[in-house]
Amino acid sequence: MRFIYENDHQQVIVTETKASLPNDGRFIWYDSSHPSDEDKGFLEQHFSLDKHKIEESIYTISRPQIDVDEHQQNKYFVLHTITNTDFSANPLSITAFQNSMVTVHENNIPVLDQVIEQLQSGKLKFDNESITLAILDNITNSYFKYVNDVEDTVFSFEYKNVNATGNNKLMDDVFDIRSEIIKLKRVLLPMQQMIDDVTEGNVLASSPKNRRLIKHIQNRLKRQNDTLAASESITEEIKDNNESYRSNKINNVMNVLTMISSIFFPLSLLTGWYGMNFSFMPELQWKYSYFVFIAIMAIITIWLILLFKKKKWF
Repeated sequence: MRFIYENDHQQVIVTETKASLPNDGRFIWYDSSHPSDEDKGFLEQHFSLDKHKIEESIYTISRPQIDVDEHQQNKYFVLHTITNTDFSANPLSITAFQNSMVTVHENNIPVLDQVIEQLQSGKLKFDNESITLAILDNITNSYFKYVNDVEDTVFSFEYKNVNATGNNKLMDDVFDIRSEIIKLKRVLLPMQQMIDDVTEGNVLASSPKNRRLIKHIQNRLKRQNDTLAASESITEEIKDNNESYRSNKINNVMNVLTMISSIFFPLSLLTGWYGMNFSFMPELQWKYSYFVFIAIMAIITIWLILLFKKKKWF
């Protein structure tokens, strides 16, 4: 666990030593990454945090949510960041009190380091509302990396030639990107719903600047979700086009097979007719019967081919 606070010279200090913490009531940020049993016990005892709230920050068992007391003094958030490897949700909880705040997470979250850098450079006020908004802002901004990659990949499909060889590869890529879109929507849609609740409840809105930032975050999430929805719609159209392409190929094959069957049907009829083992068939005794039979079959074949061509079947 690390502790972030301002010293007497208003410098932001990051330490892992509890003994060095000031005890004069100034604001302190407690950040627990991969909390040990000792850390969990400290958080439960010192801040009266429920055990299930700590577990929500370690295991992805809860959707992004907000819980505020009736006086809006204590605020509890569950946020989701995204892992680079499989687009899965990485939970982070924020519990904001009047003079302190606690963040709990299982894995390392670079966004928190970015917020600490903003604090140390003086770009951010050192209070729970400003820090919470900065975390929200940085998390939602980090989504653009994944959303833009998906959008670029989907638009790249436009320049891929679809043919018998490349069609299967294209569809593999389409189904892969659709899987990524679903994973991203599982994170972004609940986050947007949570931000909507923040906006409707006037949470984190103590100043016009904060209200504008919340509105900006809300619009950003809406834009990201709209981009994912548009990308999903494009992949659906590609999938439909692929089905049409396959159906057209199958229809062409069936047309060829149908024409071949139509040509051989009368020929098979004639062959079967004269293949019967009757003892008296006068045509069979005629010396030109073989040549006439071949000629009739050739005429039928040519006539059927010309008929199909006239009807533009091929």
